Amino acid sequence: MDDGRLGDAERLKALARTGLMDGPGPGAHQRAARIAARLLDVPVSLVSFVDDTRQYFSAHVGLEGDVARESGSGLSHSLCQYVVKSQEPLIVTDARHDPRVCENGAVRDLGVVAYLGVPIRSPDGHVLGSFCVIDRKPRNWSEDDVEHMLDMAAMIESDIRLRETLEERDIILQEMSHRVRNLFTIINSMLRMERRTHDTADELAESMGARLKALSDAHEMIVPVVNARRTTGATTTLDALTRKLLAPHGAESETRISISGEHVPIGAKAAVYLTLALHELATNAAKYGGLSADGGRLAITWRQTDDDMVEINWEETGIDWKANAEPRTGFGARLLSIAVEGQLAGEIKTQIDSGRFQRKLHIPLQRLQT
Repeated sequence: MDDGRLGDAERLKALARTGLMDGPGPGAHQRAARIAARLLDVPVSLVSFVDDTRQYFSAHVGLEGDVARESGSGLSHSLCQYVVKSQEPLIVTDARHDPRVCENGAVRDLGVVAYLGVPIRSPDGHVLGSFCVIDRKPRNWSEDDVEHMLDMAAMIESDIRLRETLEERDIILQEMSHRVRNLFTIINSMLRMERRTHDTADELAESMGARLKALSDAHEMIVPVVNARRTTGATTTLDALTRKLLAPHGAESETRISISGEHVPIGAKAAVYLTLALHELATNAAKYGGLSADGGRLAITWRQTDDDMVEINWEETGIDWKANAEPRTGFGARLLSIAVEGQLAGEIKTQIDSGRFQRKLHIPLQRLQT
């Protein structure tokens, strides 16, 4: 069994996104545990999620004592961890004499004798835990027993997938509301800047019309996540996506904005979340940063590192950041974190000097191609 799987960073992030490691679990999980206990005629049934230090039961039937009150235990008393490590069903007839598990505290202290556990997987395939049944006496589990447990585990996985989809849709709806509010700020900023450079109303109208068209095109890139899930393969490139998002701010002229980097294909799902992140950065630049004043500049570069990461460097200069501090909290900051760190498994680093604002996004290349 692979002990490294428990601490795998991608798996732990997928587990954290479920929100199932603490608090009461969904009713569907409790129903599955009750059905399993009755169907297989066992005293104990668990829906167990396992991180790198403990297991937590989102539902349980038949437990007693501290492990029932705490709805979980440390890994010293967990057979479910072996399901995560092996990524396949664990079938134990008599744990007291099974060298795979006989030294585990659950056998000695909790009276676990027979155990049948099957993997619970995240929508992207990570094994998050185990759906299991336990008997206090030896038992030869049948093929039907295993099939019943796999079927019920699939129901739990469907519930997890549904919860994630609903959360993603809620994020998109919040972002759309947030984006509409910011739209008025961006347009007002554009009008102020355009008014300084055009002598007539006709020239101003023509220039603003082109900018608003570009802004509309950029907004169309944010599509519902449910549609992105149905699309496979690369749908755009990092260069094309960045230029389209920055076009409303004058990216094509390259007088205030410079964009350069290697060819990086972007998949359908990644394009949604990267668009959300870059749009948020561009909006803040127009409201508070390098695109909010005549002397400001924005440079966006990216490169692929030796460890198959893509480093995106966003740097704004030419503005007094002490006087134009960007908000560090609120939905915009949360959205950036959700998109980059939560959905793209990346990392955000920020550095602010008196005349420079820099954000570096480190994102796995593999995630950008999904």
